[in-house]
Amino acid sequence: MLWSPRLSLANFHVKLTAKGLFRNLQLLPGCRKNTMVFHTVDKNKQREASRQTHCNGVSQCDGQKQKHQQISSDLTAGVVNGNSPVADFKNNNAISSAADGRTGSRSVLKTTSRPQNASKASAADGTVTAKHNQSKEHAEKKKQAVTQLRRMLIQGNKRVEALATVIQHIFSELIREGDGQAKDTGNSSSSGFYEGRREGENSNMGSAASKAHGKHSKTTHHRYKKRHKKREEAVKQKGEIASELANLRDELVLSTQCCKRLQKEKEEMRSSFEEAMKTLEGQHQEELVQLENRLKSFYQREWDKVHQIYQEEADKCCMLMEEQVERLRKQQQAERENQEVIQTQRMDSLKLHYESCIQELKRTHEKDMENLEKSLKRTETSLSDKILPLSTEKEALYKKLKEEEEDGKHTPAEKYLDSHVLYLEQELESLKAVLEIRNNQLHQKEKKLMEMDKLMEANIKLEECLKKVQQENEDYQARMDKYAALSKQLSSEQVVLQQSLQKESKVNKRLSMENEELLWKLQNCDLLPSPCRLSPTSPFNSPRNSAAFPTAAPLSPR
Repeated sequence: MLWSPRLSLANFHVKLTAKGLFRNLQLLPGCRKNTMVFHTVDKNKQREASRQTHCNGVSQCDGQKQKHQQISSDLTAGVVNGNSPVADFKNNNAISSAADGRTGSRSVLKTTSRPQNASKASAADGTVTAKHNQSKEHAEKKKQAVTQLRRMLIQGNKRVEALATVIQHIFSELIREGDGQAKDTGNSSSSGFYEGRREGENSNMGSAASKAHGKHSKTTHHRYKKRHKKREEAVKQKGEIASELANLRDELVLSTQCCKRLQKEKEEMRSSFEEAMKTLEGQHQEELVQLENRLKSFYQREWDKVHQIYQEEADKCCMLMEEQVERLRKQQQAERENQEVIQTQRMDSLKLHYESCIQELKRTHEKDMENLEKSLKRTETSLSDKILPLSTEKEALYKKLKEEEEDGKHTPAEKYLDSHVLYLEQELESLKAVLEIRNNQLHQKEKKLMEMDKLMEANIKLEECLKKVQQENEDYQARMDKYAALSKQLSSEQVVLQQSLQKESKVNKRLSMENEELLWKLQNCDLLPSPCRLSPTSPFNSPRNSAAFPTAAPLSPR
């Protein structure tokens, strides 16, 4: 059978998944969804077609092709003119209209065979080929139109492109089926014509031949009746399909009108919603400004309170620090007096020790000087005692030498005297050397005495410098004590200030977090169901941030 229950219009399936042409067609919200499954058509599957006569088959094929063209033009015009509605309502309406064309191509062509002469059979063959060529030309034109539509739709909506590809595939299959049915009808008409011709020739022959071929004519007549019944069924199915196609077109028109109406309503609702949103935004902005001003005034008052409390505590801290400084000064003064007493005692003891040491050194030096003077006097007296006789002898000898030289007498005794004189001269020279040595020693001792005097003077100067250095050391020690006390005081003040700063930073962080929380609640007022109603967590209804801001508990910096 041509039409099975599986291929009815209520459950129409188009095979498109094998070629990758499946598309998930979306609908507008509020429209009824109809699921569709597309399947590709098997090209190798042969379609069963009824055997029909030549003339009526050709006329019926032309009528069907014209209907296919009208359907394709209607669908393409609907796609181009109503781009968005048709793309949104891609359901069974559009596919069923294409399916009607396909079912029309599958419908049994009702023809009647009228056997005539052989010249008409040859003419029928020529018309079949001509119609076949025309169908090819129409198919090419349709392909060109579909390509143009596809280019136009690519620039528009991609979902409509899927519909265009589906229509293209359906029309190509319809053209192929129409060509196959035309061929089948031509062959059937030519075979019926030749069979009638043979029957006529056989009837003109003798009765013997007619009897022989009687059975064959009965079988052909029976076949003709079966074909006639099939044609009638196809005609009925064609009428049903045409009525369904008209209904589907009416539904398509209604759906487009409904879509336009819904779009208008959507635009009206959108405009009304936009106006309402603008008014609500204005109200919301005004409320935000008011709330911001109230929050600023509230936080300014809180800040003034906190600043005043902090100032009072700072004054208290200053008073405590001054008291501590006075205590430290008193302690430092007492310690300084104690250190001065101890230092004076030490200086007195050092002075006594130094004086005793100097007296001992003077005594020892005086003793050494006396001993040296005594030894010097002794040596001088001894040497003077030796020098006087020697000097007298020397003078006498000089006189004798002069006399002898004057007289010019040279005797051995004189020579002996000369040798004795030489010996005496040598002794005198040795005595002179000893005297020089002793004089040098005396000079060295005198130099040592001078150096000792210089050392005494330097020692006195060093004592004076030591006193000055000790005084400076005492001053520096007092300054060091002062600086140590000040550093301790400053370190303690720094610790106190750091603690107060940490507490203030904690308070500021807490206040900033509360401010951010309030601002976040203000920003999230848009999420409320109505602009006038406020949630229990909103800053207007909270007891902490209510209109009575001065009633909030004061915040201490600690």
